[in-house]
Amino acid sequence: MVGDSLAHFAAQAVRAAQGPACRVVARKGAGSAEIASWRVPPVDATFVVISAGSNDPRNPALPRNLAAIRARITGKRVAWLLPYDRQAALIVHRVAVSFGDSEMDLAAYPARDGIHPQSYAGVAGALTRWGIRFGGTPK
Repeated sequence: MVGDSLAHFAAQAVRAAQGPACRVVARKGAGSAEIASWRVPPVDATFVVISAGSNDPRNPALPRNLAAIRARITGKRVAWLLPYDRQAALIVHRVAVSFGDSEMDLAAYPARDGIHPQSYAGVAGALTRWGIRFGGTPK
């Protein structure tokens, strides 16, 4: 999991459901420019989840920042968490499509504050239903 607080808390829920094999590079409050600047070491991951754009949905550089984040990610499968903010979600969607990535729209889950789901258990459950086992291989 890479990104902002959504990645951080989703990783906690995945770890609670599947064990500690989920690696996390995330910071609460991180904007897309900050995430794009991180020196994330290469990881041969089976599945990478990216969350960015929730903290800077009106940033004119958001599309460029998201593309820079994605260009450095390696993984057999990559999925984006689409933010609740619909403008940011559309931008994330366009980047995901351009890379052939999957998406999980957080709007499908009731929001606590317009940014975070009321419960991350549903997000972790949906990732599991996709057949993802962090630290292992797809089911």
